[in-house]
Amino acid sequence: LPRAAPVGPRPPLPFSVSLQSLFRTMMRAPRNASRLQSIAFSSARSTSTLPVPTFAPVKFQKEDVEKVMMELPAFNFYEMREPVPNPYKDSTLDRSILLDAPAPVITAPKTEFSVLENGLKVVSIDKAGLTARLGLHVSAGSRFETSANFGVSDMVAMMAYTSTAHLSNLRTVKTLEQLGANSTASCKAGREEIVYSVDIAREFVPLVVPLMVGNVLFPRLLPWEVKAVQKKVKVGKEELEADADAMVSNLLHKAAFCNNTLGLSPYASERSLAYFTPETIRSFMLDHFAPERMVLVGVNVAHSELTKWAMRSFADYNAIPMKKREEAKAAYTGGDLRMEGSSPFCHAAIALESAAWGAKELAAMTVLQTVLGGGNASTSAPGSGVTSRLSTQVLKQSPYVESCSAFNTSYSDSGLFGVYGISQPDKAGEMCAAIAKTLGGLTTVGKDEMAKAKAMLKGRLLRELDDDSVLVKDMGSQLLMAGRYGSPSDFCKAIDAVSEADVSAAAKKMLSGKPTVAAFGDTHSVPHYSAIEAALKSA
Repeated sequence: LPRAAPVGPRPPLPFSVSLQSLFRTMMRAPRNASRLQSIAFSSARSTSTLPVPTFAPVKFQKEDVEKVMMELPAFNFYEMREPVPNPYKDSTLDRSILLDAPAPVITAPKTEFSVLENGLKVVSIDKAGLTARLGLHVSAGSRFETSANFGVSDMVAMMAYTSTAHLSNLRTVKTLEQLGANSTASCKAGREEIVYSVDIAREFVPLVVPLMVGNVLFPRLLPWEVKAVQKKVKVGKEELEADADAMVSNLLHKAAFCNNTLGLSPYASERSLAYFTPETIRSFMLDHFAPERMVLVGVNVAHSELTKWAMRSFADYNAIPMKKREEAKAAYTGGDLRMEGSSPFCHAAIALESAAWGAKELAAMTVLQTVLGGGNASTSAPGSGVTSRLSTQVLKQSPYVESCSAFNTSYSDSGLFGVYGISQPDKAGEMCAAIAKTLGGLTTVGKDEMAKAKAMLKGRLLRELDDDSVLVKDMGSQLLMAGRYGSPSDFCKAIDAVSEADVSAAAKKMLSGKPTVAAFGDTHSVPHYSAIEAALKSA
């Protein structure tokens, strides 16, 4: 499972809106600083109105090994290439270097679905790009941990791309290097899923798919390799505490879902070292890594190729059998959690319980997020949210507020909606009061404001289609958690169907609950929890 896996906290996703519902967390940090870590979405249950795709069944087949090997692309692990002169040196751009230029074959991208005999779902879309992006999504995250294995999902991610039954750790790393994928291979653990991903030249997909599947099918989990990555736990903790945005996200979840499910941190701590063992990791994988809980996603790859090599990767091996597991429902508690940190700013977030993925009011919540918008003290370019409520009612009202943005994060059975702001420490109280007042005003949204928010939302949604990495995350997570897939047109229709009454009802329901407050950095002037709660009620 690859050594290329990140050592420290998960890097934030791009400032963008996901295809599913555009509820991805969108928060801006202070000048020249990183944004708050976006939180990957989760699932729709049976309440979702998204269409259920038709999966083409793929049966396991016994094949001649020599014929299969003939289909593999040319690849020499030990090849040492000598430099050769560039035959196109001094060629000008007006001269074609192709002797027989092939005629372009223009085909509209189409999303295709298949399911292997063992239950593994395969989904792909070929946009004719030269770089294939692959993602293996597993329904196993920190919410499924217990007191006996806290941090184990992060341990699984740290052990990614080490030794398997077929390849040693060195052989795996060198293979990825030869394929040019050593810097793109990663494994990230979240609250509801673990994702193995690789970006590779599309002709090498037949080599990479078995390598990825080996991570979940037959990892060796050698004791010395496990011990070697234990030092990453301490390094990861230090990097997490140095990332104020990620710290606020972690504190916010801990306070909102105190001691249960989504409140469990996806980061391993030094307390986890006592049971950071091959046995703990193997036991967790045996409980959760059944093929029925996996989705293999490919972008810029032929669907027939992806399903063929996925089938071949599993055909001759006994996969982990499906086990029934207890899935406790997330219990939103609300609360207050603060931590002093090295940041010279005060980073504060005020959140309320939001709609779960697939809930009826999720589209309305997403529109509300766009109405709030956000802004940054150093940016006023068109499209940066300069006319949004937070920009006009919070950011522009105080020179001490560095940035302020709304976020909406949905999981399979709950969610968080709120505002994240960064200010000078002495002015944190004023910023929190202004945020509370702006949140309280969401019960009233005018017709023109609604129309503008919907247009911005749909435009941002459609622009996401150009980002292949977001497409991989969206397709995998939708199918993994819900067994359904919503296209951009499906979500545009859902956005258009939102009325002013829907938005008002969603805001009133949200504001009737208990708030959650998280703060990091210099927090000495952040108001008491009861003061923030009262401000929300009286707004």
